[in-house]
Amino acid sequence: MKRALSLRVTLLGVALAAGAYAAALPVYLFFRVSRPALALGAATEAITTVSAVFARRDSALNRAVAIVHDLTRRPGPNIDSLRLVHDLVALGRTPLQVSAGTAIPHELGTALASIDGALSRVGNVVEESVAQLERGRRADAAARLVTVEQLLRAAHERGADGSRVARVYLTARQRALRAAAGEVRRDTILWLGLGALWVPLLILVVRRRVWRPLRELEVGLAQVADGDLTVGVPVRGSDELGRLAEHFNAMTRVLRDRAEEQGRFAAAGELLAGVAHEVNNPLMAIAAHAENRLADPAFEGEQRSEMTQILRQARRATKLLRGLLRFVRASEREVTNVNLNDVVRGALDLVSYRFGVDEVTVGGRLDASLPPVQGDAIKLEQVVVNLLSNAIDALRAVTPPRQLTVDTWVQDGNVSVAVGDNGKGVAPEIAQRLFRPFATTKGRRGTGLGLYISRQIAREAGGDLGLTAPPGFGARFVLSLPVAASSAPASAPSTDPAPDAAPTPSSGAPSRAAASAPPSVGSLAGLRVLIVEDEEAVRRPMARYLTRRGAEVDEAADGVEGLARLRAQPANVILADLRMPRMGGVELYAQLEEERPELAARVLFLSGDVSQLAEPGNTPVPRERVLVKPVELAELERRIISFVRGVSGGA
Repeated sequence: MKRALSLRVTLLGVALAAGAYAAALPVYLFFRVSRPALALGAATEAITTVSAVFARRDSALNRAVAIVHDLTRRPGPNIDSLRLVHDLVALGRTPLQVSAGTAIPHELGTALASIDGALSRVGNVVEESVAQLERGRRADAAARLVTVEQLLRAAHERGADGSRVARVYLTARQRALRAAAGEVRRDTILWLGLGALWVPLLILVVRRRVWRPLRELEVGLAQVADGDLTVGVPVRGSDELGRLAEHFNAMTRVLRDRAEEQGRFAAAGELLAGVAHEVNNPLMAIAAHAENRLADPAFEGEQRSEMTQILRQARRATKLLRGLLRFVRASEREVTNVNLNDVVRGALDLVSYRFGVDEVTVGGRLDASLPPVQGDAIKLEQVVVNLLSNAIDALRAVTPPRQLTVDTWVQDGNVSVAVGDNGKGVAPEIAQRLFRPFATTKGRRGTGLGLYISRQIAREAGGDLGLTAPPGFGARFVLSLPVAASSAPASAPSTDPAPDAAPTPSSGAPSRAAASAPPSVGSLAGLRVLIVEDEEAVRRPMARYLTRRGAEVDEAADGVEGLARLRAQPANVILADLRMPRMGGVELYAQLEEERPELAARVLFLSGDVSQLAEPGNTPVPRERVLVKPVELAELERRIISFVRGVSGGA
């Protein structure tokens, strides 16, 4: 494609041309009108100044003549009056001084010289009259005054002639200015008319080069915002807007591809969340049966060893499944004090299955005295998992030994986590855009969003994520977060309820048909427990274990049956599964809240997927009442005792 003129150059050229065209008119006006206008102004100023000087001199001489007339009629000299007459005569005889640059024509200059000479002669005759008065010759002084009056009349006539010459000169200058103004008016109209002819051309250029491409981009962005990722905008050139259109089309293609991938990921996540409950039930059944068998002292030998191995593997599967659920569980994120060592351990557990398959050796050092940071434990764990996964992917491209290191430390008020590998590293041209959206080194296997989202998470928490390349390593990513301001205990990267958390009993009226008073809260002896669980393989091992520990246990296969048993005989603790046919745990809890609020305060929930609690329309359930399956039987006993203690203390 032929490279078009740069849009910046085009707009700059249009702006310069418009500026030059607009500036030319005032420049022309200045030079065309300023000369006659300045000439008229200078002449007016000069004539006004000269007229004022002559007026002062004439006034001084007239006053001096009047004083001399008066002195000739009085006997005896008047020293003060004579002194005043001398001063006035000196002012009247002051010669006119016109600078060389003064705008006075020759004709007017001749008239002014004649007026100046006439006033000077008047002053001389008045001065002679004063001299006669000083000698006491009043008659001679009076005779000379006749000559003075004749000279004054002559001076006034010359002044009238000079005024006529000045008026003619000023009129000529005014006529020249008026003619120039008429020409300027005509030229201005012509100039503006020519400019108006250029406006449509400029509008056409701007419309084709700027307005239309921007409008197409705006419409395209609006369609993308509405969810249409198939939109494309025409590329009308190779200038800046043309390249922007190309980038927009490339972005929509990438977004479309990523949306398809993310759709598959979302579907897989929903499937995992939905299947979690069904997977956790058999895991809990296996673990519960194994715990019951191991609790039997007579069960020994090789069978006990095998059962221990079964329990260990069930717990391992449980740990992995819970870690996966943290990434797809629809629950609220909570900003708390987090220990990054716990975050690292949780992330390592999630990707640990890849270490053996890919022959990766893990090393590094976790600082045991690490202070907490403030952030979302789940999001921070996702960041570390992403860094670990990227490192493992990079190590698969090199031959063993494959080394991965994870270190934590605190320095200068920041807590840092570093994930490094001895892979090939990141090329410099890729490193510059590594944290941008859709930048990936994995081809179509990567979304290009992992590091971008990870850095955003780090910055939301007040820290940052960066890349370094120390000697001996291919790449090393460092996550740094500020030390938490408070000294509250740090939370682990898990959404499971805290084992020692005391439940919040619901308020309600006293029981209308209460069960017997609860036993001592240090054991299960005498405690009545109702287990509402549709899976018999899960329900029966729990019932056997709790019965063996001294509790009186009743069982129900769903919420409807459990509600009927509670109406017949209340229980001290109700263990209800969240998902059951006919009536689940949430519906049972809501029914008890309405009918028997004192029993609703005694409900503990069992679930393999707590995301059901966040579904719209469900009764809010205190999270500390939820036991995530599979739960160890010893932990179940401890939680029941702690729960009863909380209910008794809140009663």
